[in-house]
Amino acid sequence: MPERSRPKPSRARRAAPRRLTRQQPGAPPGKSGGGPRDRLRRDPFLFLLSLGTLAFVTWAFALTWWVTGSVVPLALALASIAPAFFLFYLRDA
Repeated sequence: MPERSRPKPSRARRAAPRRLTRQQPGAPPGKSGGGPRDRLRRDPFLFLLSLGTLAFVTWAFALTWWVTGSVVPLALALASIAPAFFLFYLRDA
């Protein structure tokens, strides 16, 4: 069986077409921090978690007021309602 010493023909490789997607310069996608307003708009879970935490704090102060009858827990319960309105302002504005 005669051996051939000629090199194997190489295939010409075509360059793969590049995708024309623009990424935000500086930060990889998904890692851009943004402000709390952007985060609350993009992530409904974060918004509901914040709102649920405020609701629990308000309920705890209201229950403490109901049991003890002191004015301080009532004032704190009423004051803890304001951040909930602020959350809606941040998300919707």
